[in-house]
Amino acid sequence: MNHSAAGGVSGLYRIILVDDEDEVRGRISSKISEGSGFEVVATAGNGYDALELIERHAPHVVLTDIKMPYIDGIELAAIIRREYPTVRIGFITGYDEFDYAREAIELNVRSYLTKPLTQEDISRFLGKLKQELDCEMAENLSREEIRLRYEASLPLAIENWFVSCLAAGSAGGPSSGAGQADIEQLRQHGVSLDDAAYRLAAVQVERQPEHWGAIEYQKLKLAVRARLDQLLKQEQHEHYHFPFNDSLVFIIKQQGSAFSQQLDVLLNRMVKTNEIFLSVGIDIGVSALHRDFRQLGMAWEEADRALSSSRFGTVSRIAYFEEAAIPAAPALRFAEGDAKGLEHCLRYADDQALAAFLDDMKRSAAASGGDKASLSAYMLNVAAILVNYAATCGVELNDLLGEDILAIVQKLRGLDQLFGWVHNLATRIRECGVSSRASNAQRLLDLAMAGIRRNFADPELTMEGLCESLAISPSYLGQLFKKFADTSFVKFLTTVRMEKARELLATTGDRIVELAAACGYRDVYYFSHSFKKHYGVSPKKYREETA
Repeated sequence: MNHSAAGGVSGLYRIILVDDEDEVRGRISSKISEGSGFEVVATAGNGYDALELIERHAPHVVLTDIKMPYIDGIELAAIIRREYPTVRIGFITGYDEFDYAREAIELNVRSYLTKPLTQEDISRFLGKLKQELDCEMAENLSREEIRLRYEASLPLAIENWFVSCLAAGSAGGPSSGAGQADIEQLRQHGVSLDDAAYRLAAVQVERQPEHWGAIEYQKLKLAVRARLDQLLKQEQHEHYHFPFNDSLVFIIKQQGSAFSQQLDVLLNRMVKTNEIFLSVGIDIGVSALHRDFRQLGMAWEEADRALSSSRFGTVSRIAYFEEAAIPAAPALRFAEGDAKGLEHCLRYADDQALAAFLDDMKRSAAASGGDKASLSAYMLNVAAILVNYAATCGVELNDLLGEDILAIVQKLRGLDQLFGWVHNLATRIRECGVSSRASNAQRLLDLAMAGIRRNFADPELTMEGLCESLAISPSYLGQLFKKFADTSFVKFLTTVRMEKARELLATTGDRIVELAAACGYRDVYYFSHSFKKHYGVSPKKYREETA
């Protein structure tokens, strides 16, 4: 399903018409010309067919009648809103259906067109819709628009102050005249961290080098930042945000007695929203509560340490400083940035860059000195990063090594042995991780398919319910079906049901209505419709031909 955002090759926005009357569909189609900026890419006579067409054509707009067989327009709109949230919906209603249509306001229906439709009705509806879509496309696609939004969202001077504050490690002590002057000036511009407690959230955006170059990654971070800012504004949380190092920093001020619980819910929404709308994962580290400017540097350090603890081997993408088990630093410790640098190289660098970074780490550690005890602690810290990295790759280290990793570390003598072992093990983890990720994905898909084959007779079987039982998201399962089976959940479920229906028709004398129920269909007419669409003949005709 490859379509450009603004309508593929034609450059027109795509519409799917849904109405159970052929004559009505034809009449409406004839009133939509290319000059309107839209094209009718498909029409459907019922809601089930419409869902298949939506998946195939990725329309911008679905214009649907309310009263239809199988599922009505209200039900169809609810499904579209849940599974295709970016699609606009318009209702075609009769005069006596208007009150019924008004019940769908919560479904974000853009307009109600009342039968009989005139050319003026259609033109007005499409004109307003095109203006909305043009604005959205420009906002999403225009680099200049993103830059302007960025500049308008946060005065550059205030952003630079926050960045320099964290870079310096504090917001200026009591004896710092310049720091205090800056703080007073910020207060005059409405920026204050003294009037309420706050938490600092450090947000790390996942980067996939095979998909995101340096420029594209920065654009992606801007989009993530804008979306998180929008969510906080929607919930009326006073906040400040800016980039720092490789993270996005959000300072969120306390409001109400249930602030911590509300913030946790909001942060989870942030994670899910970016997965759904931007197809990117984010990790969030959260500081403890603080109250004034001078604690900002401490808040950043707490959030950054919590973020580091969340990157490998954890279920949640959100880590709180209070919950992060962070060991005390040994006498011989990483030079500044080495821990993050090693994590980054393991994830993203090629073998040559990783080897060069390990050489730099070894020279830095050798220059630091330290006794035998601190050297052992240093080795354990390096090993811990490898353990966590292996966990993210789905690799069981003990199986790979043939013995416990701690036993191996205890046998190492000196930094040369340590870093030679690290390089060798990192290479082996990478090789195993590639095959492990593919096999895990296939295993999940096999489990999903087995679940469908076991429960296809249940009319309540849904993609959401199946995903809940497998503890995965619907969007991820959808990707697995498409990548490994070149199909979708709905198509696979329909195929399983149709194969069972064909078997029962050939081997039993059950009535059609009984067969429909046995295959998971409450509506015998829709069962017959689906069977004929799948095999080209009705169930009755198929039974007669195979008798």
